[in-house]
Amino acid sequence: MEVDITEKAKNFIRFGLLGLIALAALAGGGLYLYQHNQRGFTVSDAVVVGNESVISAKGDGKITEVLVQDGDYVEEGAVIARVESKITPEDIAQLEQNVQLAQQSYAQLQKGTTVAQPSAPVVDSGAQQRAANAYARMQRMNELFSMGAISAAKRDEAAAAYAAAQAAANSAPSVSTQTTVIPTSPEVLKQAELQVKQAEAALANAKSDQQVKEIVATASGVVHLADGLAADSELKNNQEIARIQASNDAWLEAKLTETQAAKVRLGEFVNYEIDGHKLQGTVKDINTPEADASESDQSNVDKSKFLTIVKISLPADPSFTIKSGMNGKIEFKE
Repeated sequence: MEVDITEKAKNFIRFGLLGLIALAALAGGGLYLYQHNQRGFTVSDAVVVGNESVISAKGDGKITEVLVQDGDYVEEGAVIARVESKITPEDIAQLEQNVQLAQQSYAQLQKGTTVAQPSAPVVDSGAQQRAANAYARMQRMNELFSMGAISAAKRDEAAAAYAAAQAAANSAPSVSTQTTVIPTSPEVLKQAELQVKQAEAALANAKSDQQVKEIVATASGVVHLADGLAADSELKNNQEIARIQASNDAWLEAKLTETQAAKVRLGEFVNYEIDGHKLQGTVKDINTPEADASESDQSNVDKSKFLTIVKISLPADPSFTIKSGMNGKIEFKE
């Protein structure tokens, strides 16, 4: 009895092909998942980095009111605190007097020292030596006067002493005298001019600082107040008051090995976590430092400085305060 197996063969071929296709699909999917998982990796030691703007006191004073709290977001120009300057009207008057005295001293030195000298010398070695000594002392007094170490009266006294010594050295009934101007040395003039500029700058700064009643934010971002800053706090000139982490100049930074860096693309989206908050950002910069050939061959060189630095963007308006130094965890996936 003959059995027709044609239909069975057809069914075997049909279902066999379907099985092979399904097997190939599973194998391909498994290979994709394996490669996908191999390309993805996690960095757990990322750090928030940002450029900060430092706000310092412009002079001695006292905080009268603090208008923000540590961690607040502020706009550029917003008032952070109000201060009371310690620069008094008496201080300004003293600085103005210093400027006037420095200007007068400089003007006198520019004119030089006028002395009366005989037109004919007299043979008297002792008198001539005394005149020479008096001249040297007068020059020294000019230098001290330009530095503010002596008064104008002392300088003029030395000039008069020189004139008297010179006159005595050349005294004779028939000898006539003539007026001579002794120019001031360039070094002394330069020093006197510098003192004028310093006095004027001190006065200008004091007047400017006296007008400072408010401390304002120099950039938009998160403000971090200096430790102990509060109402009635005493301030010293140039004392740090606050730092502002600019919102448009901060990022999450990770250091990657060469193998990891090869899997990261500029502009790709990544998920990350900061302080328990899940966020998303983009790769905004990839910077691989160039290794010095002489260093790369040394086994004792710190290899960490050759790691690739990747910067991830932060949210423009986060729901919590993000500060420099906070740790982050980044998931890089294809």
